[in-house]
Amino acid sequence: MSFLSALQGEELTILEQYLSPVHFPRNSCIMREGDPGDGCYIIDAGTIRLELQNVETDTDSVLGYLEAGSFLGEFSLLDGRPRSATAYAHTDVKGRWFSKQSFEEMCQQHSRVGLMISMALGQDLATKLRDFNKRLAGYIFADQIDEDTNRMVARAVKAQQHFEEWPEDRVDALLQDVSQSIAAHAQELAEANVAETGIGNVEDKITKIRFASLEVYRTIAGRSAAGLLRTDAQTRVTEIASPVGVVLGLIPVTNPVSTVVFKVLVTLKGRNAVILSCHRDALKVGGQACDIIRDVLERHGAPKDLVQTVWRRASRQKTMMFMHHPDVKLILATGGTSMVKAAYSSGTPAIGVGPGNAPVLICADADLAKAASAIIQSKSFDNGVICGSENNLVVVASVRDSFVESLEAHGAIILRPDEKNRFAAQAFDHESSTLKKSIVGKSAQFIADLTGVRRGKDVRLIVIPIRQDELRGPFGHEKLAPVLSLGTVKDEEEGLQVCRQILLNQGQGHTAIIYTENQELMQRFGREIPASRVLVNAQGAQGCVGLGTGLTPSFTLGCGTFGGNSTTDNVTYTHLINVKRLALNL
Repeated sequence: MSFLSALQGEELTILEQYLSPVHFPRNSCIMREGDPGDGCYIIDAGTIRLELQNVETDTDSVLGYLEAGSFLGEFSLLDGRPRSATAYAHTDVKGRWFSKQSFEEMCQQHSRVGLMISMALGQDLATKLRDFNKRLAGYIFADQIDEDTNRMVARAVKAQQHFEEWPEDRVDALLQDVSQSIAAHAQELAEANVAETGIGNVEDKITKIRFASLEVYRTIAGRSAAGLLRTDAQTRVTEIASPVGVVLGLIPVTNPVSTVVFKVLVTLKGRNAVILSCHRDALKVGGQACDIIRDVLERHGAPKDLVQTVWRRASRQKTMMFMHHPDVKLILATGGTSMVKAAYSSGTPAIGVGPGNAPVLICADADLAKAASAIIQSKSFDNGVICGSENNLVVVASVRDSFVESLEAHGAIILRPDEKNRFAAQAFDHESSTLKKSIVGKSAQFIADLTGVRRGKDVRLIVIPIRQDELRGPFGHEKLAPVLSLGTVKDEEEGLQVCRQILLNQGQGHTAIIYTENQELMQRFGREIPASRVLVNAQGAQGCVGLGTGLTPSFTLGCGTFGGNSTTDNVTYTHLINVKRLALNL
């Protein structure tokens, strides 16, 4: 700190009397938004990450970073108001702490020392204000794009133009190699994924990565995605496909590797280039997958810049530059609601998705053992982070007790009233009606231990019995963990109403599930429920992405106008081409 060098020996001794050494391990919370502002830190070593409160797992909430030589908490020290942001140790951090009381005492009893600290605080505040002004200008003038972004996009444009005329068989050979190479590295990528993000589990990540590579490739291989597609003999209209150009792919923290390989396969199938912007907490593993893919491109004589990733720590400002770049022709947005809205409002065509919150109607005629087994296999898969997984069980009263027995027999625990209150206090942020980020993607056993639920080991799923009036609170919202609510209805008619209400709360247009053998009820559920994917007697997590169902394999699931999206489809390469129509005079 520059002000330390201005202090004389005795003054340094005085200052040290008021400072307490502190150490924060990497990823630990130093202070929280809204906490009382009772003091200030001097950062001596390490990096601190500042975040605003944000309920969306996949939306960037980072304000910025503080390095050694900065103050942390001086705003509250000076104005006495609560903390304005949450601070985490981005690396191991060492520093010194002084309280508001100590600061006031220094100023009163040791005026020169207090003056020097006050001046240093003022300089630090001025630096932060200047940085804030630069960031604000970046949002206001989002069309003023930096040279790094321009260079990346220019390379992508050049690569795409070279790639555009590749024949179908050569493209498919390239994509087959991409899919097989990623699948061959699934183990190490899954391990790196879980290690970096702390979300999900390795074995299920392996399954997802292999599905997103091998199965997605299988469904697009041999299909025409460029040039002449088809001619209608009656109308004499010929359809001709052209690439959209450069695609910006936003990659979520919940499923980074599987989303990377999926988006690469479907964009390249349409002869496009793709720039991948990974969530900051999945930057390393996203880059690792990208490196594998770029090596495949080189082996096949394709331009490596067909696939690029933003390597440095991502920021909203940087992402907005790509969104607004005139040579980025389409945004493929998988992530939090805020980022999807930003994509749609950027002025660049976008395909976005919405949050899930799938209701599951268990009808009186359902195969209860099969339903319970499927739900537990689905909601525990990768610790519940697939957005189409089950979130709210709606069970007809006549079979509730038998269904609960089946759930317990397959590894679920049903919370008792005393456990429910304790669990809710530990697991949910009641102001935002969401699960706390600290338990997103964690195992049921980890969550049970954390919240003090003691039922032995090998817990696979935590089920919270609720009343219908509790659906509007945190229990009735999306839960990206092996946690579900369980409500009871008198019959299927009431069940349909409750399922609709759940989706009105959150998750409109995404996924809904019904367990029944009644064909008429299946059809009615499909007609009346505002969901793009209506699954029947099928696992939500696997079924919504096309694993075990006939749906198109995809890791970008549209929610239609129900959820403010442009499509209800499981997005694939057909959404990433321009289709021209050659029409003859009849």
